[in-house]
Amino acid sequence: MAEVTCFRVATSPADRDAVRRLREAVYVQDQSRLVDVADTAATFDRFDGHATYLLAEDGTEAVGTIKVVPDGEIGLPCDDVVDLAFLRRPGNRLVEFGHLMTLPRIRQQSVGMALMRAALVHSVARHRATHVLGDFFADDTGGLRPFYLQVGFVAVGEPYPDERFHNAPLSVVGVLDVEAAARRCRAPENRDNRVLQYFFADYDGYAATAAA
Repeated sequence: MAEVTCFRVATSPADRDAVRRLREAVYVQDQSRLVDVADTAATFDRFDGHATYLLAEDGTEAVGTIKVVPDGEIGLPCDDVVDLAFLRRPGNRLVEFGHLMTLPRIRQQSVGMALMRAALVHSVARHRATHVLGDFFADDTGGLRPFYLQVGFVAVGEPYPDERFHNAPLSVVGVLDVEAAARRCRAPENRDNRVLQYFFADYDGYAATAAA
């Protein structure tokens, strides 16, 4: 199995075809969450005009993707289910991550986590993001899964059934205060928090590249 070594922004029509193939392989064939890859065209995909997809590649094909949606005139996808007015304050810049997926054959290799880190770096460097939102499948209690809590996400609103997906667990929106998470990473008591260190140990470096 080829090692996943490339994480990059999808820029070409061929790249967008790769995103659709991933969605077909994961959402339709593997998980049966969608009947057709076009099922989200009127919902999440209406943000594609200003969103960015990142791809993970193993040298032969795209094996994973994540979508980054910066806040804009039409808002964010999760505006449909939660009120984000408390976050839209002067100085705050919001992005939402979505459609994080990897092919079944490369699961358990932390590629999804690497894609999320690539999306975080991109969001801070490109959009100067201060807060990251995600609409995640909830755990059995309706809360955020432990991984997201370790990164620093906090639940916003109540868990809800996402009508875009068939036979899925409840979903819950989470928000990450990026600078607060970076400060926690530097605290002595979090030196052994490998998840937090993975995402934020070099935060000052990638934050310094932020677009003006």
